[in-house]
Amino acid sequence: MKELNSKSNISLYLMVFLLSLFILVIEGSFLSVFFNRTNMPDLLLIMVTCLAFLWGERKGVGLGLLTGLLQDLFFGPALGFFALAKMVVAYLVGLTAREVYKDQLAGPMLVVFMATFMHEFIIFFLRLLFWGSGGDFFYLLDEFFLPKAVYHLLLAIPFYPLLYRANQRGFFYIFQK
Repeated sequence: MKELNSKSNISLYLMVFLLSLFILVIEGSFLSVFFNRTNMPDLLLIMVTCLAFLWGERKGVGLGLLTGLLQDLFFGPALGFFALAKMVVAYLVGLTAREVYKDQLAGPMLVVFMATFMHEFIIFFLRLLFWGSGGDFFYLLDEFFLPKAVYHLLLAIPFYPLLYRANQRGFFYIFQK
């Protein structure tokens, strides 16, 4: 039984890795045409939030670490910024998943909205801590955090049902056998 669980976790994280690479390519190429770098929606954060909501805090931490490190390699100001932020957010979202129904859309949308604020605040704090200049918090809240949270809320409407159905049908365990 332990061997099956180990294989299923490897399959799970391999599928998440491939999906994350696909999302990063979309963010770096297609979305950069429509959005400037500061207001671009973070599709990985939406994916991490939705999947951590479905899978719970334990798998959410690994998911946040994996996707955050990938995003750090592609777009990060320093290695570990996005990894730490996504890992913390995924853990907290996984904890909230115990209290909210997974088959309804309103709960996950609200969680994605709040997770965006947590993620952006962690990134702001890390920039302030390491570089001493995070910018004016209230200006960033009004001009960047809130629009990004609204984008994420709207993008969670199609994203969450897709990920929910994929999870129900075992899509993330496709490489198992």
